[in-house]
Amino acid sequence: MKKLLLALALALLLVPGFVMAQAPPGCSWEGDACFRLGWGAAEGWSTGGSPCKGIDYYDLYPGQELYTYLYIRNVPNTYTSNCSYLGDSFCFEIEDKAGWDIVSDPAAGTQIILPAPNASTYQDVYITAPCDAAPCDYDTIIAHVYYTNVLGVCDPTCLDCTDPNVYGGTVEYYSTDTLIIHVIEAPPALGVFQDTLTLVDQGATQAHVPFTICNQDLCAPVVTYSYNIKSLGVVGPALNVTGTVNVGGGGCKDVYGIIDAGDAEVCDWDTLTIIVWTPEPVVYDTCVQVIHVIEPISVPLFTVPVVTILVLALILAAAVFMRRRSVSRA
Repeated sequence: MKKLLLALALALLLVPGFVMAQAPPGCSWEGDACFRLGWGAAEGWSTGGSPCKGIDYYDLYPGQELYTYLYIRNVPNTYTSNCSYLGDSFCFEIEDKAGWDIVSDPAAGTQIILPAPNASTYQDVYITAPCDAAPCDYDTIIAHVYYTNVLGVCDPTCLDCTDPNVYGGTVEYYSTDTLIIHVIEAPPALGVFQDTLTLVDQGATQAHVPFTICNQDLCAPVVTYSYNIKSLGVVGPALNVTGTVNVGGGGCKDVYGIIDAGDAEVCDWDTLTIIVWTPEPVVYDTCVQVIHVIEPISVPLFTVPVVTILVLALILAAAVFMRRRSVSRA
């Protein structure tokens, strides 16, 4: 019989997810923590949606940052649990297999006091794919909720007393959740963006039509881009402007084609075409923007607020004038 009991005990220890309901010496083990929401927040789940379950996935390119949060809760006694239901001190830790730059707020390992069942807190997490990561690289990131020891220090040996917690007989909440990051190819370093249509007031002699030049490689140094902007010459003299602009990795700067619409008619239109290129090796991008001349919108001078202010000012001025006359007569 003793051999049978020993074999049964060993079998239970080998069952995945089974946690013995016995606190290691020195652990502050009274409440029952779990992730009410795990890495699923990175996939757009809300705190009222699905709990953490299984493995979550996210794509990042080198230099890109993922912000997400986890929702840590001290579960109440309506959950199947071997724990007591008092408040307790917990802590959050991140296990990162590839050694990436991961920042959490509060900092990982900080004591978290959840004073009563149903108490909860958010853990902000920022994950940045390093610049030396290559497409198709992977990183496995595991979030843990542990107990602190009696000294208030985060102790990874102080595991959850029940994992998972089961609510309503079907919904499972775990104290550990896994996120796998897949490194994808970064977008093209050079990107040019503009509005599809820009409205220009009739009579404007210096209408600035913007183009945005972006260095989309978050890991790139400053790049000197050359550009050329041309117009058809339908509105004002034809443009043929060349220049350069320095843009750091992940940054954007605006350049302008300046249109003279002083002699343009309402409903005239023109197109501005920009070509932007890099030094060796030469990479280029081009965009076309339409401009449309419109009638200037008149700005009423005597609006209700303006008239009100003028009347008040006249009343105050009259009051000051009358007061001075009264004083002078006295």
